[in-house]
Amino acid sequence: MAQGSTLALHLGALGDFVLSWPALERLAALGPLHLWGRGEWGRLVLPSERVHEREAARFASLFASELEPSLHAWLGGFGQAVVFAAKPDEFLLRNLAASIPQVHAVTTRPPRGRFQLVGRWQVEQLERLGLAQASRPLIPLVQPPAEPTGAFLAPGSGGKAKRLTPDMTAYLARRLAAEHASITLVLGPAEDAAYRDELVQALSGVPHRILADAPIAELARNLLGASLYVGADSGATHLAAALGAPTLAVFQASDPRLWSPLGPRARVLGVTEARYADLSSPEPGPVLNL
Repeated sequence: MAQGSTLALHLGALGDFVLSWPALERLAALGPLHLWGRGEWGRLVLPSERVHEREAARFASLFASELEPSLHAWLGGFGQAVVFAAKPDEFLLRNLAASIPQVHAVTTRPPRGRFQLVGRWQVEQLERLGLAQASRPLIPLVQPPAEPTGAFLAPGSGGKAKRLTPDMTAYLARRLAAEHASITLVLGPAEDAAYRDELVQALSGVPHRILADAPIAELARNLLGASLYVGADSGATHLAAALGAPTLAVFQASDPRLWSPLGPRARVLGVTEARYADLSSPEPGPVLNL
């Protein structure tokens, strides 16, 4: 690889990764960008040959006291590395610095008491480092569906306090059914069996299909054809917004000043607002220039 290549290392969850897209756009403008992270997520926006699976055994010594010689040689092909993490690991930073001329750490959220969109916070750090050149948006490498896919309802989240209750989910499902040709209930690996059973029971009588534990590429393809997406604060919701789907994100336990989804057609609502929101064709949200 060219010595001017950048290696971005991302240790966050899906939502964190999507919120880092503006920062990754800036890095991509500097030259060839490679990503070390979750492979299926990275391949949404980068060619597969530039995406490196963080769980692969070959990378285990990144966090060890001594770096494998073959990994040291591979890392030496990069001109710089940028680590995206809530708290970057010291072993990781030291091992990278032993192999790559320039290593930078970007914290993925602002310090306590600073209310700033995390995407903007990450770009600001790159600006201070002189790494945030003018850029074009990352274009998702996802094939759109042949036909519209209808409305999507994704009540779950990795944080239980962020989830929509089964009753609220059923209420929204009934309203969506009155406005859209089809409804899909999205379930992910964070939703435990008990919560899934409650949702299925609450939605009995409301026509819907279920998209459960789908690969990210399949979920993304479906979202590209969505007439509307309604969901809790979750990785799937951030993905829907970033892909340009009309998105209503229902926040109840996280701060939208930090975690609002980024997308040209995304809006953040509280639970009460969501009860009365237009679920036919909502107005686009504000465009956030990061």
